[in-house]
Amino acid sequence: MSSTMFFLPFLIGFIYLAIFAGVLYLIHTWVTKFVRLKQEYNDLLREIIRKMDRPTDGTFNRNE
Repeated sequence: MSSTMFFLPFLIGFIYLAIFAGVLYLIHTWVTKFVRLKQEYNDLLREIIRKMDRPTDGTFNRNE
């Protein structure tokens, strides 16, 4: 019984650390995904602005 009581605090501490590490991993994943989506959004806006700033000759070309 005393050996079980000796390992119980270590087991509880390990579980708490595992939960904390899991939460940090999820936060890192969400932040990385958010930054990547924001960068993609900015790239799309930059491309739209670049296409709008190009002078046109009055015809519509759908391949551009």
